[in-house]
This record gives sequence, C-alpha cells and structure tokens, in this order.
Amino acid sequence: MSSPPTLDREQEAHAHETLQPQLWATLSILLVINNVAIAGRLWVTRTSFGTRSRILTEDILIVLSGILVNAIIPNLMVATHFGLGLHVYVVNSRDVHYPANLSHTFRHVWITMVLMSSFFLCIKMTLLFFYRRLFLVANPRLRIFWWANFVFIILWFFGATGFYLFQCQPVQYYFMRYYAWYDHVDKHNPENVQGQCDATAVLNVSLPVIFSLISDIGLMILPIWAVSTLRVNKSKKRGLLAVFGVGSIACVLELARILALNLKTDDKQDTSYGVVLFLILTAAEETTAVVCACLPVVAPRLFSRFRGNTNHSNHLSEENKEINTFMWKRQGFKRVTSLNPIADPNTVIEHVSDNDVPLKYRYVEITGNLGRSEGDRSSATIDLSAACPHESRTGLVAGPVCSVPGAIHVRTDIRTRVMDVSKGS
Repeated sequence: MSSPPTLDREQEAHAHETLQPQLWATLSILLVINNVAIAGRLWVTRTSFGTRSRILTEDILIVLSGILVNAIIPNLMVATHFGLGLHVYVVNSRDVHYPANLSHTFRHVWITMVLMSSFFLCIKMTLLFFYRRLFLVANPRLRIFWWANFVFIILWFFGATGFYLFQCQPVQYYFMRYYAWYDHVDKHNPENVQGQCDATAVLNVSLPVIFSLISDIGLMILPIWAVSTLRVNKSKKRGLLAVFGVGSIACVLELARILALNLKTDDKQDTSYGVVLFLILTAAEETTAVVCACLPVVAPRLFSRFRGNTNHSNHLSEENKEINTFMWKRQGFKRVTSLNPIADPNTVIEHVSDNDVPLKYRYVEITGNLGRSEGDRSSATIDLSAACPHESRTGLVAGPVCSVPGAIHVRTDIRTRVMDVSKGS
C-alpha cells in the first residue's frame, strides 16, 4: 500500500473548492420530482375510465423511464461519494489506493452515460405513443412526420449507445485509464490494463447530444402542429400550446448541455471537477423530460379538481343527460375512439355498452365552436344517418364521407349529449 500524494501550495489554496453540496442537493430534488411526476401520471391513467381497463404502451415506457432515472441519478450519487465534485488532486490526496477512487468515480459516470441513451429512447417513445393515441390523425403529412420521428429516435439510440459503450478500447479503459495516467499499479488494476480513449474528446461526445436536440425539436413540433390546426377558440388553443410547449424547456437544457460540454468541461486535467456542470444538466434534462411527458396527462385532472369537477360530481339528470368523456358511469360507453391509434379513412369506430350491448344512437349533440365565429358557441344537433349514409346502426365510419378533409380528430374533454332514437328521447 502506497501513501497518497501530497498537495503543493497552489493545490492547497484550491483544496476547499467543492461542488459536492450542489450535486447532493440537485440530484436529490430531481429524483423526488421524477418519481412524483411518474406516480401522478400513473394515478391519472389508472383512475380514468378510458384507460384504466388496459395497459397502454406509454405507461410501460414511462415506468421504464422512471426505472432508468432511478438507476442514473443514484449512480451519480455514488460517483459523488467517491469524489465527483472535488478536484482530481484532492480525490487522490484522500485515497490511500489512489487513483482507485477516481477510477470508481468514472466507472459510475460511464454507467450513467450508457443508461442515458436508453432513458431518452424510452421517454421520447412515451411522448410519441402518447401523441399517437391523443391525436387521431387524418392528415397524411402529420402521420409521415410521426414516423420520421420514430425512425430517427431508433437510429439515434443505436448510434448513441454504440458510441458511449465503445468510445474507449477496451471498453473498461474509460475508467481504468487513470492508473496509466499516474503510472500506478494497484490491486484494483491487477492486469495493468492498457488502451486508448481518442473518441472521448468533447467535440465527439457532443455529437449524440446534438442529434438528441434535433429529435427533441421534432417531438415539440408534432403536438404544436396538430394543435395549431384545431378549430377551437384562441384562449383554448393558447392553453394547449402552453401545455405541449413545455417541451421547449427540455430543448433549452439540451442546448445548455452542448454549450457546457464544449465551453465549461475539463475532460483532460481536472475531470472529477470539470464534468460536474454537464452531468447536473444531464440529470436536470432527464427529469424535465419526464415532467414534460407527464404534464399533458396530469394537468387536465389537476385543473378539473381545482375547478371542482371530480368524479364525484358526475351524474345523469332526467332533463339533461350530459356525459363527461372522462367521467363515465358503470353502464356508460367504452371510449374505443380515444384508444385507437392514428386513424385512417377505413377505421370503423363502434360504440358498445359495458355489457357489450350495441348502442343504437342516431343523434349526437355537440356543444362547442362549430366552425363559426369565435363569439358564436351555440350547440347543434347532427343527424349522423343523414350526414353519413353508409353508417351502420352500431358503428360510425371515420372516412371521407363522415369527416372533414384534413381534419385532426382529438380526444378531448368535450361534453356530448346522446339521444337514444329507439326510446324517442
């Protein structure tokens, strides 16, 4: 066992400098926010009638994202325990087996970077599949754009994972190289591993982050594009754009990571201190991405509860049979339409009751803006059999006959009134 190196006068003057308190506080807060956001989203989907009866793809993906964040942030905490946030010379001066602690620090940083690409794959796919379920797209350009995002994210995942795994040769040299730096052989490095890490230059590490930023912009454009074409009043449209525009925060953090990596990161001399800002921004972006994926689901429920519209207020009156699409009775509808993927012109949407008895409804009254001026919000009763001659008694054909060309069908909280023709009500 060798003694740790001593500090010279200049190093002693900077030995008190540490970023560890910031790391501990930031990582702890981000971990709590991540878990609260995911728990809130799962609570909403499990208590909403339209989604509680089935497991959605985005629910699985958001859970996987949460698991990965709960692996990534604790790994950064372990790295902090070993010396992340301290100057390299301080870490070595406190390590009797130096540079073992430095090697352990970057072993966990390496694990974080490898898991990061898997996390971003899951969270980006969560958003994509949520948008696919939310917007029943009849616009072919929007559908093509959705698939372009999907393919780009898959390709990015394989490229980023491959880079982070094999940026050093051999792979473990990423965190074993510190023994070579200090020409020190220890029981923690019995084979005296040799290799190269030429690909770890900040410019190379920036490439996966830059391509990730491109996919983030695509994910932000998709819902904004869809919402901008909706026929709703300006105040509601602004509200929807604000909710989906939260993704711009993730884009800003991604850009900040790129700038921090190229301007503020020291990956050569003082690595344990110089990479802290980049890693904090990485954890912050991951948590922000989770919040962006959960907010469009959780925010409407919280807003509804704030206004006093909870499930307990749902009822059917004799005079006004008004049904909230998120507050169904036990014998109400199964919302098949809201659970369909992107609809095509041949999609048949059937309405059945919970006991599988076909519902023979003919007249639907829709209260909202019917394409007139914004001040005219009167309701209208639509005779579906007249508007759609090919409609069956138990299904509606969502095609050119019954839809407006280029329209985007959105699952929403619109209130509908349905009158049973067979009962004459």
